[in-house]
Amino acid sequence: MDHDRIIELLEPLLTSRRLERMGQVLDSRSDQAAFVFEAMTDPHNLSAALRSLDAFSFQDAWLISPGERLGLSRGITIGSERWLTLHRPPGVAECFAELRGRGYAIYASHLGEGETVGLHELDFSRRTALVFGNEHAGVSGEVLELADASFRIEMHGFVESLNLSVAVAVSAHHARTELNRLEDRAGSPGLYALAPERRRELYAHWLRGSVRRAEKILAEAGIK
Repeated sequence: MDHDRIIELLEPLLTSRRLERMGQVLDSRSDQAAFVFEAMTDPHNLSAALRSLDAFSFQDAWLISPGERLGLSRGITIGSERWLTLHRPPGVAECFAELRGRGYAIYASHLGEGETVGLHELDFSRRTALVFGNEHAGVSGEVLELADASFRIEMHGFVESLNLSVAVAVSAHHARTELNRLEDRAGSPGLYALAPERRRELYAHWLRGSVRRAEKILAEAGIK
């Protein structure tokens, strides 16, 4: 797809203020950490989780086998899903194979028996995918078998678990803090930002979703 041509046609149709805001968000966007959701059934939980990913500027969410009636609560997402890339792999094996092909280490959120590592122990200098399971049953046995390891969010009170959307928010905040720390230590701002080609592709996609009658304009220019 000709992203440069899409940008050329649509960019002049938005205000400079809107374009500046898009640029600021793109500068902060990262796919260094990815977030995977298996068998979600509660639209409110997933909606809140996606809103957190946008807030901490992570681009990719992978939805494995969502419930048939699972939708998103627009009042909770406040449109944040429009700015994210939502992948819908057919199953766990396919999802993990694609993630590994992109260089991700895969960690499953797990509170059950077996060895786990603390969230603060994960090395975000390597691409990292965090997997969250069903709100009630947790991750499946297949996820535990195929993941590289399991992780936990350290808690110090009487409760032993967090609501799914809260767990995602805590994890996304920690990942963002770690990436900022690693960039500062390396003296390299933007070290974990999107690659230039992906940034341009995403910018073109955002313009298509922001300009009224964008599809008609592009169709008239011979762009599908």
